[in-house]
Amino acid sequence: MTANSEQIDYWNGEAGERWASYDDMMSRLLAPIAELLLEHAPPEGARAALDVGCGGGSQSLLLARRLGAGAKVTGVDISGPLLEVARQRAADVDEQLEFLQADAAVHDFAPASFDLLFSRFGVMFFDDPEAAFSNLHRALAPGAPLLFACWQSLKDNPWVWLALQAALQYVPPPPPPQPLEPGPFAFADPARVQGILDRAGFHSIDIHPQPITLHWGEGETLADQVRELVQIGPVGRLLADQPKEVRQQVRESIAEALVPYYDGKTLVLEGATWFVSARA
Repeated sequence: MTANSEQIDYWNGEAGERWASYDDMMSRLLAPIAELLLEHAPPEGARAALDVGCGGGSQSLLLARRLGAGAKVTGVDISGPLLEVARQRAADVDEQLEFLQADAAVHDFAPASFDLLFSRFGVMFFDDPEAAFSNLHRALAPGAPLLFACWQSLKDNPWVWLALQAALQYVPPPPPPQPLEPGPFAFADPARVQGILDRAGFHSIDIHPQPITLHWGEGETLADQVRELVQIGPVGRLLADQPKEVRQQVRESIAEALVPYYDGKTLVLEGATWFVSARA
């Protein structure tokens, strides 16, 4: 089995197609986080940036516009369906964007070819994160900044936790994750992140707690917004093999639980991330 093979299969199968279909919604939902990340540690002077886990490319475009004329952003992702979206997005803009389908953990990047490594929720899925970051370190010029956002723990993120608890009234829980298993919350422990980056050769490591607010939609019903939330969260995996009536019960249960967070137009839920910066 090759490194990250489960993630490669997942993101190039039905899940990747589903995420690609929701890319416009995800771009709107997560754009404020990428903007906050760039404000937290502005990458002044970067001319050749690598966006790891670029997905549909919305944050790559945001990064290119922040870096300004003459800068180039290379987005790398394992998902073919998402990269199709990214390339369509790049075709309609003037910024220098290039997208590469590859596993950033093992891809043979030219040494010292980038002066910025950036990622918005794209680095928590490596089978061997220390080896992956060592590989990325080699791709960075000496002193180049690393800047990424990752989630804190599941229980610190009500946008996932509340929906999951409501769903578990009707479906069995997922298998407990294995220690250090790749996934959205794999970097919840800041001490672990610190150790991974330190052993991969990075220095000046800073891990900053950053609360966020997620606005799920405007002008739609609560049921519509719950459907969006379920599609992209862990509840979606729990419902994949469930009959129609169970899926409906779960959505109704989640909607009931989230009524206090719906203002009549927008479902507003809090989240918790780490903003991580370091130097090669």
